[in-house]
Amino acid sequence: MEEQKFTIRPLSPDLCGDWLRYFEETAFQGHEDWSFCYCLEGHLDYETQVKWTNPDERREKAVEMIRAGQMQGYLVYKGDEVVGWCNANDRENYRYVTERFREAGYQGKEAPDEKVKAVFCFLIAPGYRKMGVAGQLLERVCQDAARDGYTFVEVYPFGDESFEFQYHGTLGMYRRNGFEQMADLGYVKVLQKRLK
Repeated sequence: MEEQKFTIRPLSPDLCGDWLRYFEETAFQGHEDWSFCYCLEGHLDYETQVKWTNPDERREKAVEMIRAGQMQGYLVYKGDEVVGWCNANDRENYRYVTERFREAGYQGKEAPDEKVKAVFCFLIAPGYRKMGVAGQLLERVCQDAARDGYTFVEVYPFGDESFEFQYHGTLGMYRRNGFEQMADLGYVKVLQKRLK
């Protein structure tokens, strides 16, 4: 089998058009009922996330966040075509996560002065799944987080490993990459990896 060559690029305002085309033309083929998300789930508090389902409003908010540098992550290209996306950001920028953690009383291993990079989701194009794309994205997140002064990378795989759409990344992938489980919150597990 021919080895697939991918290019990973950090999301920036000048790549907003590529990001939108990926979300609107490719990413949700076969699962169009999720196409309204525009990757805002982690950035919105739970109550807003449940109620705010208008695709046009969500698209507008996502574009605003990309242009302001608030939506962060990585696009994966095969040639000029986007074939994957990873939403990764400082944990404090994910309202959903931080509010849920406060409710559950969760605290990771980090000290108050240590920064945590969080990976909220992966969205790999049909036809490119199970090819190691998410693993390459995870590796890049960890490399860049270490360079940028983060002490930990934190991830949130679903508690139900049989769930068909593991968009938070699989527990197996994280364990293979040296992540340790910190908590089981039922809906999701919380794992961290200390960066060297």
